[in-house]
Amino acid sequence: MKKIFFLAAIFLIVNCQLSIVKAQTFAIHSGSTTLLATPDEVGEMMFSGTYLSIGDTVLDVTDIDSMSYTTMKFDPLLVDFAYSGEQCRVTMPLALADSMWLEQDGAYVTVISAKKGGDEVVYTLSGTTANGCFKQEGEYKCKVRLNGVNITSQRGAAVHIKNGKRIHVDVANGTVNNFVDHADTLHDACFHVKGHPEFYGLGTINITGNGKHGFKSGEYTELKDSLGTINILSAPADGIHASQYFKMKGGTVNIYPAVKGDGIQAECDKDSTKLYNGQLFLRGGTVNIEISGDSCEGLKCDSLMTISGGTHNVTCNGLFSKCISAGTSMVMYEKKSKPVVTLINNGGYVVVQDKNKKSVCLKVEKDFFFHTGTLSLTADEDVKGKSANIGNDYIYVSKAVTLTAKPAMDVDGAIRVKKTEADMIAYEEGKGIYISTLDDEEDE
Repeated sequence: MKKIFFLAAIFLIVNCQLSIVKAQTFAIHSGSTTLLATPDEVGEMMFSGTYLSIGDTVLDVTDIDSMSYTTMKFDPLLVDFAYSGEQCRVTMPLALADSMWLEQDGAYVTVISAKKGGDEVVYTLSGTTANGCFKQEGEYKCKVRLNGVNITSQRGAAVHIKNGKRIHVDVANGTVNNFVDHADTLHDACFHVKGHPEFYGLGTINITGNGKHGFKSGEYTELKDSLGTINILSAPADGIHASQYFKMKGGTVNIYPAVKGDGIQAECDKDSTKLYNGQLFLRGGTVNIEISGDSCEGLKCDSLMTISGGTHNVTCNGLFSKCISAGTSMVMYEKKSKPVVTLINNGGYVVVQDKNKKSVCLKVEKDFFFHTGTLSLTADEDVKGKSANIGNDYIYVSKAVTLTAKPAMDVDGAIRVKKTEADMIAYEEGKGIYISTLDDEEDE
């Protein structure tokens, strides 16, 4: 029946050419997939046996349900995924068919792209499924637009982008996007990007992690100025776990108490030559973290931590916990605005080999350079809490900083006061830290 219907459609199209002049789009429907082309792209269709050639694309007639002309316009680089219950309808340009493969089982969709260059493809996700996922694989940068999508997976991650390149994640303005993964440990995160994602768009992302991390990236993660809100509602491990570095320029990130690991962690990539390896940058926006896990950190990085703007609040309630843990040194200075940081630790201590392992608001392994801004540290002294433990020197600019520490900070090295910003910069450079080059843009 499908072949007979197809031949009838060919006859209808050939004998109705006058209608094509007014039409804008040729549509080929196959199951839950629709391919779109302009009349110019269609050109002269060649039929041979069970195969149809349209331009450079060859289609099997037995896979086609119907064809039609429509006045609908389409973006030649946009692939649309519309989730609905147990299904997902995919609409894509015919011109991309030769460089893209779809694997689909109900609402579980994998798109594999063979593009190596040229303009970027945009994948738009919308609709709702309680039993599906979105996976993308490829070797070329692309954009994923979250346009009011709700995905709950029963098989692993809700979103898994297995693409090692730069991935733009566009959170469409005004939309709310919800992701829930399955409670197994075979996947790394509810929302997982292999490469380096950059988030923007004034919408909201809600992530409920049930397997491991809420969000994870295999390389750096960047939150742009124009970002709305990311809520990590729960996770058995970390809320946000980024390799190479984590950089926040704007938006709001909320990490909720149901996150059992670290709030935001930036770990070193195994390639030690990578830019800003193991660093964490807070240039702007707002971070609100409240975690309750024992031996967990609110903000953690393996190397340098830089806070140069924004308002950031971290509360820890677990035993032997740290609100901030900087793997080497930490710098607070003004780039976009004077940073305001409030750290509260209500956690107690644990005894290991007759030694008290205490909770602390601020842990810096080496030097703490405080140029300007406001820092408030409050620890619970009744359970031996500490406001700060600075592994080497604490250096600040006189009359430029506001520090409140209860109890007083522990500084293993010296406390040094610099009269001017220029004095501080000169001292930092002597230590090998150059704030003029910190937080530069990563090349795409």
